Amino acid sequence: MVTPSYEEQRLKNILVPNGKPFATQILEASGFDRFAPQFSRNLCDIQTIKSFDDSQRLVKRAGIELWQAAVNRVQGQEIKGSLPQSDDRMLYWARLQMTLILRQWKPSFTLTQAQREELQWTLERASRGQYSMQFPSDSHVKRIIISGFDPFTLGTPGADHPSTKVRIGNPSGAIALALNGKTFKLSDGSTAVIQTYLLPVNYSDFQKGMQEYTVAPFFKGKGHVLASITMSQGGKGAFWIENWHSRYHATNFADNTGLVIPATLPSVEEASIYPPTDILGYNPRPWVQDKPKQFTVTSLPINAILAAHTGKSIINPETHKQGGYDVIWHTPYSVFPDCQKMATQDFNSEVPPPKIPVAPLANACAQKGSGGNYLSNESGYRNTLLRDLYNPSILAGHLHVPVMTNFKPGDDDQISDALFEAYRDSIVQQATEIVGVIVKTL
Repeated sequence: MVTPSYEEQRLKNILVPNGKPFATQILEASGFDRFAPQFSRNLCDIQTIKSFDDSQRLVKRAGIELWQAAVNRVQGQEIKGSLPQSDDRMLYWARLQMTLILRQWKPSFTLTQAQREELQWTLERASRGQYSMQFPSDSHVKRIIISGFDPFTLGTPGADHPSTKVRIGNPSGAIALALNGKTFKLSDGSTAVIQTYLLPVNYSDFQKGMQEYTVAPFFKGKGHVLASITMSQGGKGAFWIENWHSRYHATNFADNTGLVIPATLPSVEEASIYPPTDILGYNPRPWVQDKPKQFTVTSLPINAILAAHTGKSIINPETHKQGGYDVIWHTPYSVFPDCQKMATQDFNSEVPPPKIPVAPLANACAQKGSGGNYLSNESGYRNTLLRDLYNPSILAGHLHVPVMTNFKPGDDDQISDALFEAYRDSIVQQATEIVGVIVKTL
């Protein structure tokens, strides 16, 4: 028996002592407990799955079906079980069951380790919508891409660690599922079409170029997107429009696989972001200070978003009043003034920001972007760097959305409750309003 991955070991995590695993509960409550058993049966059909190519087609199809089922459930097209319609978490836990099955699968034919890893890669991408993005070819269509993230900070893996952390959802993931395929009719007679995908909270998949290979084809050519917006979970009670994104990603903060990249000099291999060579047009290794650049900047319509008061009709679950969440132009960042010394310097730390924030100096190295230096910042950096490389006219930037995981006291044994749902639904609603503002500027 193959040992489950670090992430897959959380399939056994429980909320309270002697409880049923949280993953089991949420998959039963959503009707998504059907995907893993069907996937296992299909993989083991030796009459159909006779080669690597057969298995590759099956894995891709199964991942796409899981993604589409999650989109359909959130958008109300096919709802099974008692879990609220707008929940995003069943997709994450169903995927983990399927990746574990694939890891432990013993095919009837010879499968190399490289081929097995390729199948895992295909399942990861397919189940996050990365193969499903398609736009109409109509010249009157305005194309927008939005990304979200998996849940993260889920706690220590293993059945011996009861913890409510495992209940965490990611509002950016809920937004992506809610907005996939949505359209906006615009005053000029055109139609804006949104396609979405999810990203893992996993350094390794970013370093393999998962994000670039997903969106780069949509940044080029006649049918390119007009906007590409990355989203992730940020802080409490506010949306942050992140102004700068940094190339540095060493945080001392573990990803979902348990990997920690210690804070160190930017020139140390693990500390810096390296987009794929075929995307950049040159090999970024060994480290060179400005290949690629240390900072990128948002091109989202900040003034329009701030002026729109997108939360005015939304009830804030914390205050119970209309007004939703604050939307803040977030301009802080940090640098290594000397790229070969660990000393850092902070800029634009005040909120709200100065009218003209101080921009990064050309000779400094990035230590934090406006959204920090974890994977949220990394998704924003890679997205905006692609814009700079391929099509500077594209509106690209990152939106940090408020934290949604808030439960009523005493509900430690509950997989969901009214407060948790109110946070998620209000965040999704206001994010949709913000996206609508961006669309109107295209």
